[in-house]
Amino acid sequence: MTELAVIGMDAKFSGQDNIDRVERAFYLGASIGNNASISTSGISDADKKNSTSATVLTSVALLAETNQLHMANIAVLLIADTNSCVHELIVEQVAQQCASCVVITELGQALKQATDLVNNQDCAVAVIGINNATAVGHDCVRIDTAEAPVATISFDETFSGYASVTGVASLLISSTDFARVNQCYVYTNIKGFAQLAVNSELNVPNIANTARLALQKAQIKAEQVGLLEVTADSRAELALFESQGLMSAYSNTQSLHTALSCARSVTGENSYFSQVAGLLKAVISLHQRYIPAIKDWQQPIQTQMSQWQRSPFYISVDARPWFPHEDGSAHVAAYSCVAHSLSKQGYCHVILQENKVKIAGQDHPVSDVRSNGFFAASDLSLVIIQGDDEAQLRSELERIAGQSMTTGIKKIATDCYVRSDSNKVYSAVLIAESAEELSKEITLAFAGISSVFNDANVSEWKTPKGSYFTGQPANRGTDHCTQGGIAFLYPGIGATYVGLGRDLFHLFPQIFQPVAALADDIGSSLKDTLLNPRSISRHSFKQLKQLDLNLRGNLANIAEAGVGFACVFTKVFEEVFAVKADFATGYSMGEVSMYAALGCWQQPGLMSARLAQSNTFNHQLCGELRTLRQHWCMDDVPDGTFEQIWETYTIKATIEQVEIAAADEDRVYCTIINTPDSLLLAGYPEACQRVIKKLGKRAMALNMANAIHSAPAYAEYDHMVELYHMDVTERIKTKMYSSSCYLPIPQRSKAISHSIAKCLCDVVDFPRLVNTLHDKGARVFIEMGPGRSLCSWVDKILTHEKDDSRHVSVPVNAKGTSDELTYIRAIAKLVSHGVNLNLDSLFNGSILVKAGRLDC
Repeated sequence: MTELAVIGMDAKFSGQDNIDRVERAFYLGASIGNNASISTSGISDADKKNSTSATVLTSVALLAETNQLHMANIAVLLIADTNSCVHELIVEQVAQQCASCVVITELGQALKQATDLVNNQDCAVAVIGINNATAVGHDCVRIDTAEAPVATISFDETFSGYASVTGVASLLISSTDFARVNQCYVYTNIKGFAQLAVNSELNVPNIANTARLALQKAQIKAEQVGLLEVTADSRAELALFESQGLMSAYSNTQSLHTALSCARSVTGENSYFSQVAGLLKAVISLHQRYIPAIKDWQQPIQTQMSQWQRSPFYISVDARPWFPHEDGSAHVAAYSCVAHSLSKQGYCHVILQENKVKIAGQDHPVSDVRSNGFFAASDLSLVIIQGDDEAQLRSELERIAGQSMTTGIKKIATDCYVRSDSNKVYSAVLIAESAEELSKEITLAFAGISSVFNDANVSEWKTPKGSYFTGQPANRGTDHCTQGGIAFLYPGIGATYVGLGRDLFHLFPQIFQPVAALADDIGSSLKDTLLNPRSISRHSFKQLKQLDLNLRGNLANIAEAGVGFACVFTKVFEEVFAVKADFATGYSMGEVSMYAALGCWQQPGLMSARLAQSNTFNHQLCGELRTLRQHWCMDDVPDGTFEQIWETYTIKATIEQVEIAAADEDRVYCTIINTPDSLLLAGYPEACQRVIKKLGKRAMALNMANAIHSAPAYAEYDHMVELYHMDVTERIKTKMYSSSCYLPIPQRSKAISHSIAKCLCDVVDFPRLVNTLHDKGARVFIEMGPGRSLCSWVDKILTHEKDDSRHVSVPVNAKGTSDELTYIRAIAKLVSHGVNLNLDSLFNGSILVKAGRLDC
């Protein structure tokens, strides 16, 4: 079978007016913006004909322009209603500008005809699905957002129906040779497909056999398929046929191996448009390397639950990254397409394979950046207002307020970014998602900025949305010229949680390949299946809490994930925003993260296997806690035995108070000082409780049974030195401070390994670390990890101990808040504090790649 290449795409449907808006909706698993469908009632056949023709031709024109082809050289296969009284006129109008135009009712037929065309005519073929709303019974009805069905599919026991939809979805297909000769960017390859024979009955065996045949033709095994796009027709009988047929075809695959996705959960349902929309969604997901969400999915129909639990399928309610295979093989997706019209039913199964770009012979070239327009297509906008004094800022606010009456918010935001000037003294940053929100933020900004300039007790203004302004930019110094230092802070591993950073690889596609290159199996290093657990049913709050506890209970796993995500957060700032750290430090095991993330080691990926096999972190200082048992003269226990002989508590007390209260206890330790009046107390639970009682303070158990930062840990010192001894890279400019000595650590293997070992045995005095960095010139503190604990402690420490506490602390992750909004808020704060960032990806970008550009 000829291998086909997908070289172009286009789509729009109700509320999503371009391919990037459509892609964003597919990723999120929900329609964005205006969700209402457009009624065609009362529109004449002639107007419907002209409108449909114009829609088709506009889409073909975009496909042609992106690939630098002429429309006259593109054949059009229109999947639409052949019973329409005007379809012949539509075909005539489209054929006047294109090579040809044929109306077909089923995707399988279209792919077969496309294969014939690319083989015999060496041309590109546009396969376009459109709901030609002229046939009786096919008019779309308006469904208001409040009344629209939830974003789930017909396999769900809570399913109540799909919204009706108007829209167009297009794919430009060619042979792989045509794509190469014309330098067309290939989004994915169609490895093979099979369709149900004409007049065959649509049932479970036929669907299963068609799927198996497609896999056979593509020379792909079922276990290679990581994503399966389904139709999930609203008709219960068809949905049951499809689900059971797929369970049969993929029955030999391991449990929770293949994700299901469905375009209808986002677009609603229309037979013709939906057929191509489903294929488009599979193409996009494969190209962008993510598993899309079915946002409101709950669980399968109860009577079918046991079958689903035995199947290889899972459904994600949040989008998640699709990491590369350890062996470097290409990802594979499939599309199960049930075609149902008033006259007949059909079925086809399509196998897609990722197009892995090779540059300079590399299978995973760092320059293989698969850009998207996720940020640029967002309603969330960042409006930068600048000036050298209050009067200039007010003037700019007035100008923007006037513009907002006639100009779209995205245009305003982009224009402000283009006009931005790093030499301006002050920057106020407004965050809004609509013209109405922007107007409110402008009103608040007038009052807020005035307060900052005229009230000595007010140094900053911010809103719940995240808009921000400071009159004391930390990165400029008191003279508004000197540059303050930027410090990256790496938190400990205890803050790692289920769902951490799942959107970062799609928000910032520039980091995907650099991060993937850090380890042979980056998914394993980032603990993908632990942080993004798979299930066929939606996890309850209680289940998610237990998954979090299970994650935190394994020191080796959270240590590896912590190091991995430190690299991810750092790459965002270095690769995307072009921000480098002048200083860096790590909190507890965050010191390991610091060296890995800043590129001090030649092969940081080696840490994965070492941690997984580490006796120190699996059995001695965690797990069975054998080091403690030996130190405290306790009996050993078999591997895998859990007995709570260690607990860590956070308590509001000073180190002096704890030392006095714990004077008679030999199994209690102060492990970390967070602020002058807050610390971590750890040790044997009963002994800790006696000390807490003496102190008369409230304490909270952290459920962290690892005995680092204590005297017994020194028994493992030499093993830790060996564990962290790795070859280093060329010296970096960042000065890296350690709590082992509160000095910069030389970038040498021996110095780093001993520094980490000593850090993990000694008490961490975080206030001393922060004050040292501040004394050396650090003014901007960015927390490179989950949560904002370090930021809050930095604020308390510097406010408490410094006369001139001019600084800013910025978290880049907040559990329960989207990564997108968290970064937008962080950017607003950093820009206002005078940090220069490259923000091009927030305002520009598209999933579409121009022909001849393999670097996109």
